[in-house]
Amino acid sequence: MAGEIIAKRHAQAVFQIALERGELEKWRSDLTLLGQVFSDPEVVTHLDDPKVKFEDKKKVIARALPHLSGLALNLVYLLILRRRVRVMPQLAEEYGRLVDRRQGIEHAEVTTAAPIDESVKGRFLDELAKITGRKIVLSTKTDPGIIGGFVARVGDKVIDGSVRTRLEKLKKELAQAA
Repeated sequence: MAGEIIAKRHAQAVFQIALERGELEKWRSDLTLLGQVFSDPEVVTHLDDPKVKFEDKKKVIARALPHLSGLALNLVYLLILRRRVRVMPQLAEEYGRLVDRRQGIEHAEVTTAAPIDESVKGRFLDELAKITGRKIVLSTKTDPGIIGGFVARVGDKVIDGSVRTRLEKLKKELAQAA
């Protein structure tokens, strides 16, 4: 949870800098690369190791990632100094969401009890686009535990139309009535 908050805070700061400089896509490219690099546990362990001198870490990063902008390198150095490099994948993901939102794109995830076909995905896309007024990038997953129906997550909103939730509500109502 703390890592998620840190990642969001840094992503928002980077987004503001990128917006002011007109470099939204350059930063997206840099952060996507950094997110991939820092999703490797060995890299994170090495960069978090207090036995390795900061100057040595800087040299390795500068040599390994020569095409990064100076500001992106400074971000990496800051995260190394604060021993927070493990948040980089989350930071990159959150930054991508901020840029997409700026461009009128919203990410949504729909969970169903069984796999859904393309026509159902299309209906979800259409309905979620109507609700949000934005273009939707949809991902789907299955969870038999919801029994039936769906759970849609769009940004920080949740639309829960699952059978499991309806049964839980019914159970509570029956318990209160008894």
